[in-house]
Amino acid sequence: MLNLLNSMPVRKVGARKAVTLALGAMLGLGTLGTWAGADPGAGDHRDLDLRGIFAQACDLYGKGDFASAIERFEAIKAAGVENAAVYYNMGNCYYREGQLGRAAAGYRRALMLAPRDADARANLALIRTAVGYGDTTITDALGSAVASPLRLFSARQFQTVFYLAYYLAAACLLCTLFLRGRARRISLYSMVAAALVAGLTFGLYAHGVSQFRSASDGVVVADRAELKSGPGDAFQEIATLADGLELKLRARSGIWVEVQLLTGEVGWLRDTDLEPI
Repeated sequence: MLNLLNSMPVRKVGARKAVTLALGAMLGLGTLGTWAGADPGAGDHRDLDLRGIFAQACDLYGKGDFASAIERFEAIKAAGVENAAVYYNMGNCYYREGQLGRAAAGYRRALMLAPRDADARANLALIRTAVGYGDTTITDALGSAVASPLRLFSARQFQTVFYLAYYLAAACLLCTLFLRGRARRISLYSMVAAALVAGLTFGLYAHGVSQFRSASDGVVVADRAELKSGPGDAFQEIATLADGLELKLRARSGIWVEVQLLTGEVGWLRDTDLEPI
């Protein structure tokens, strides 16, 4: 039987054509990355006067009408807007209303978008001190290595660096079409370095977006939340958790959510007693 693979001539791609194809692939992947890695919460809110609602909320906060301010901040959030100032102000409103859990959730979300916000971090520290528990955002060495950069820079900032490095790598690759000798080698080395930076920053950006969307953490928002040994009222009560206690979300069974405390203890809470972060 005739082996068509052996009988067909091999078509080789010239060096310049190979570079052109690689450049096209890079640009295509960059476009795909833009589509796949869209900012969280980029909903359609063109019909709402969000700036006006935000101004109203801030005015109500200044007047001490925290409940009405919360309604407006929540309306902005429901519109699909993810903004550090909105979450920070929402946290302040909930704190003034004595709802430590929802306040902590607001500060945590604000810090995901603006990691260097000293005010949000300080306010969150006050709640953690009041509750008596520390930070639940880092649980292992790998998580610490990934989370540390995200405590200094936001996902959007990593996205900006990714695009700068990405297009620099593409430009260096294009230069190799016209350069020769030492200049071409420098261009290739620069392309590799830029590509490594692009890969690293894209990974951190994707992790930051995933962390924001996955809601793997949570906070107790009930005055007294009963931690059960199983997903149901018939199970034994393990402990009573205070409002504002941060924890990890592990699994769900109906209206019950399996959680893990900072101490490592595992139990089940009603989903109405906690808010995912």
